[in-house]
Amino acid sequence: MVARRLIALCTLCFVVTAAPVYATADFVFTPAIPFADVTTMPLTDISRAGERLVAVGERGLVIVSDDDGQSWRQAAVPVSATLTAVSFPTPNKGWAVGHAGTILHSDDGGGSWQLQFDGVAVNKQYLEFTRSERERLQGEVDALQRSADASTTDASSSLLREMELSLEDAVYAEEDARQALEIGPVDPFLDVLFVSVNRGFAVGAYGMIYRTEDAGTSWRALYGGIENIDRYHYYSLAQTEDGLLYLSGEAGLLYRSTDGGLSWQRLESLYEGSLFGLLTKDDYVIAFGLRGNIFRSDDRGYIWSRVDNPTENSLYGGSVLASGEVVLLGSGGLVLRAQSAGGTFSAFDDATRTTFSAVIGGGGGEVLAVGMNGLRLLDMKELRGDD
Repeated sequence: MVARRLIALCTLCFVVTAAPVYATADFVFTPAIPFADVTTMPLTDISRAGERLVAVGERGLVIVSDDDGQSWRQAAVPVSATLTAVSFPTPNKGWAVGHAGTILHSDDGGGSWQLQFDGVAVNKQYLEFTRSERERLQGEVDALQRSADASTTDASSSLLREMELSLEDAVYAEEDARQALEIGPVDPFLDVLFVSVNRGFAVGAYGMIYRTEDAGTSWRALYGGIENIDRYHYYSLAQTEDGLLYLSGEAGLLYRSTDGGLSWQRLESLYEGSLFGLLTKDDYVIAFGLRGNIFRSDDRGYIWSRVDNPTENSLYGGSVLASGEVVLLGSGGLVLRAQSAGGTFSAFDDATRTTFSAVIGGGGGEVLAVGMNGLRLLDMKELRGDD
């Protein structure tokens, strides 16, 4: 869930400009076809549903394993959209998100899935938000114009001009929202996190951020609760054990929420590149991303420091294992390991040189990674340098 899925990143530019879009929408909302060798298909994320493992990937692929990754079978999925992330707050109930604004729900531990939300609903809610913002700003501008008629101060004229510019931006945003609704569902969700069986969040491209309080029966946009005027992409969500939420994204975006995700406060600007993933452990928060950049806070995000990384490979996924060890991975088969959340990272190059997007601890002390070439079992003894 922490990985910002390489497939989604590589195809994002294509997806948002693909034509004809209606043909694309028709394709993504058809059931996923059976695949012959599901373990070698491109996969984007992996999660646990109790003792079961569930992985998601390209063309609506969802696979499950009940023997800790020794064998896998494909689940029934009603879409062919690339799926980018998966989250199971309980062994039975889970959610997966992906392209075209797709949100899927499972009641049986990932064995079967139902479409719960899609890009059509996303576009309708965004249009509703932009219309509301335009109407609000129009009212404020009208009031200021009446006040300006009775005042000739430079301050009132400057404020009026500023509000008029904001109104122009709002008009353009509403026009874009109308066009998006006409074109059809396109933009992908890139991460999903359920903090309980009822409360969850889905985030993605162009500032999409949605919240549910009823297990996905309804999803509502949170555009007004977070500062992102440029609509940068959101890539990753994470939660601490006591309920603090973190969100990372494009252009160094990093936020924290202390009220269950109703509002988000922008944290220190660490750098201008993308932060594809987040991990939390006790008071530690680790953010990682483009060109191997890693940042760490040991006080829940108040103060951050850059972490030494012997490579410059981009990092797309990671996990805190049951042992407390931290594993990060990314392009070119790179795997980084630290003994603890505050430890030093050492680098290991997997022989496949594939690009990994997510990782999870296995039952036998190994870790299971997913990526462009499907599943890959990584030996922790080799990563530790044990004899």
